[in-house]
Order: sequence, then structure tokens, then C-alpha cells
Amino acid sequence: MTDQPVRTEQADAPPLAAEASAAHGAGIAHAVGAGRHRPPLGRGGRRIAVAVGALVVLAGIVAGSATALHSGSAADPSGVRMPSADGNGWKRVFAEDFEDDAPSGRFEAGYGDRFSIYHGFGDTAGTGQYQSSVLSAHDGMLDMHLGTTAAGVPLAGGIVPLVDGTWGGQTSGRYSIRMKSDPVDGFGVAVLLWSDENKWSDGEVDFPEGALGAPAYLNVHCLSDPAQKCVHEQTRASLEDWHTYTIEWTPTRMSFFVDDAMVGSTDKDIPTARMHLVVQAGSNDGHPPADAKGSLLIDWMTIDVPTTGRG
Repeated sequence: MTDQPVRTEQADAPPLAAEASAAHGAGIAHAVGAGRHRPPLGRGGRRIAVAVGALVVLAGIVAGSATALHSGSAADPSGVRMPSADGNGWKRVFAEDFEDDAPSGRFEAGYGDRFSIYHGFGDTAGTGQYQSSVLSAHDGMLDMHLGTTAAGVPLAGGIVPLVDGTWGGQTSGRYSIRMKSDPVDGFGVAVLLWSDENKWSDGEVDFPEGALGAPAYLNVHCLSDPAQKCVHEQTRASLEDWHTYTIEWTPTRMSFFVDDAMVGSTDKDIPTARMHLVVQAGSNDGHPPADAKGSLLIDWMTIDVPTTGRG
């Protein structure tokens, strides 16, 4: 784990620059050197510390099922519309359904007031780089198109939603994202809550996380030892199918949902520091196959905060 990205240059890509980490000042979630998409335990992954009794794992998710938030329409690429109401103690502070088209290389021009965009610095694996050019919006979706350059540089994408034009500041919230991916060998995604101060010791909550096109994992890192995962569970949802993933974070409990069905809940290792949501996709280990390419697609994203305040 490092607070600053390693500066490197590639033959067919612009120089990396730490100051380019985010136009709105958002910190880099897991910059260089801390792999985010390791294989699970039993397949060469790190030893996982499990907090016995901390996680309640509930009914499995049927692959391809749709959330009950709203019925879909032909205009919705995933078949499920973005929920328009908050309620139940929550207040909507961010919603994006990517209705405005933005070609590759122009995403920031069209969406820079709604997202802080990773660009021009090293990715988590340490061999690739974040580039805004992997982002586009079309057909009502955000498209993170991942692959490797002719010079062998894996390209990554990352976005941070802006609430009222700024990032971060939450100490509780409900975060929903409807997404799917192509199966892209060597690439993965993490949707995570990350420290505003860029301190791993403040906590890390990943949901969903996994290799593109593979099962979605739920990971909550231990506050006492963030290199370990005190919650580590594989859901029955596949990232290859459309699903709605929700993190519900309160001071006393975190709960996790796929298509409105709770898949886990814990009252341990709950972050108390100010956090922000990050979506980042890139190579798993830094050396994906040269011909691997494909997309992570996001239909919509929402953020709610408690009606009593942002915490």
C-alpha cells in the first residue's frame, strides 16, 4: 500500500502524474502495489481472517434475476429503471443513469461535474495505468472498455461520484449500482468505500468485487489489520449478468444486497471515518493476455444518506 502512485512512462501512453489522480481532489483508492482482485482462498489467495459470528450470510442469489426496485422498460438497457424514490429513512443525494452520450475521450467533458475521473497515474497492479479514454457513455450506459495497449500496458478505469459537486464526506449511506461485465481474462472490478484521507486503516468495503464475468464477492477488510479480510464471501451472482448491488452502511451495521435480497450483514469492522464510493476496474495481476478486451457496463448509480444528516 502506498499513498502516491509510482511514476512510470509507457511508449504509447502519456506520462503518469500523481497530481492527475482526480480533477476534484478525490484520493486514489489502493494506488500501486496492493492487488485488488486476488484469487479467493484455496486458489492461491492470501490467508483470510474471518470474524466468526460477525457476518450473517443469507439466501443465495439466482443468476440473472432482476431487482424489484422498478419494473423495466424497453428504454432501460438492463431492463430495470433507476429507482426514483428514497424514503425509509434515506434521502437521495446522487443519481446518474447515463442518458447523455459521451464518446471515448470526451467522457470527462460531459460528466466531469458529476464524477471525479481517474486519469494519468499507475493502477493498483503497478504495471498499468488509469486512462479517461476507457470511459464512454452510450445507449444509456457507462462503458469502461478495458484492454492492453500495443506496448503491453493494461488500461484501467476509475470514477468517484460527486455529491453536490464534491466527493466524499459520508460516515454512513446507501450505495446502489446496476452493472454487468464481459468476461475479460485478467481484468477485474471493485466497487468500494474508501477513506477520504486515503488511509487503508480507516477501512475498506468492497461490494461487488471480482474478476470480470466471474462470481461477485463481498469483502470487508479488518480495521485492525486491513491487509486481512474479516468478511470474505462469494455470492451466487455473476458479474456477467445484470444485477443491482447495494451497500447499506450505518454506524452500527453494514448490510449487503443483490437485487434487493440481503446476502450478508455484519456489525464488526464498520468504518467510522469519512468515506467515498469508488468504481475501479483494471488488471488483476498486472499481466493480462495481450488480446483480452471487453467492457464493464453500468446502467445507473445512486447514493442515499440518512434523513437525519450525512453523519
